[in-house]
Amino acid sequence: MGGPEGGALSGRLALAVGIALPLAVAAFGVAMARKDTASEGSLTVAFQGVTQSRGVVLCAVFDSKAAYDANTHPVRTLALPADEGDFSATFAGLPPGMYAVKAFHDRDGDGKMKFNALGMPLEPYGFSNNARAPFGPPSWRAAGFEVTPGANSHVIRLR
Repeated sequence: MGGPEGGALSGRLALAVGIALPLAVAAFGVAMARKDTASEGSLTVAFQGVTQSRGVVLCAVFDSKAAYDANTHPVRTLALPADEGDFSATFAGLPPGMYAVKAFHDRDGDGKMKFNALGMPLEPYGFSNNARAPFGPPSWRAAGFEVTPGANSHVIRLR
C-alpha cells in the first residue's frame, strides 16, 4: 500500500473506524451527573437525506477533541429507526461547551458501515457542520460547534 491508492484506502478505512466504531458500540446515551439544570443546554439534531425507511440512524455526540479523534467515550449516543425524509432527535442535559457529532444510516441494522471493494462507504454518513474530508473523518475543528445554555440545534445531511 505504498502509492496514492494505499493512502486513499487507509483514509477510507479511517473514515469507517471514525464513524462506525463509536456508533456501533453504544446504543444509549451516557448518564451524566447534573447539578444546575438552568445552565445546561439541549441539542436538537435534524437529519436530512434519509432516502430509505429501513435500518437505523446511529449518532454519537463527542465533547472533546481527544474523544472525537480516538472514537471513544461519546457523551451521548442514539439509535433511531430510520424514517424516509427529514427527522430529528434531542439530547438534553448537555453542559455548555464544544461538541461534534458523527452519524450514519445503518440501512441493514447490523451496527456496521458497509463499504465497496475500494473501501468507499455504501451507507450514508455525515458529521456536524456537514464537515467533509477527502480521506477520513473531518477534524474536530471542522466538525466542532458550541452548545450554549438553553435550546441549540444542528443539521446533519447524510450523504
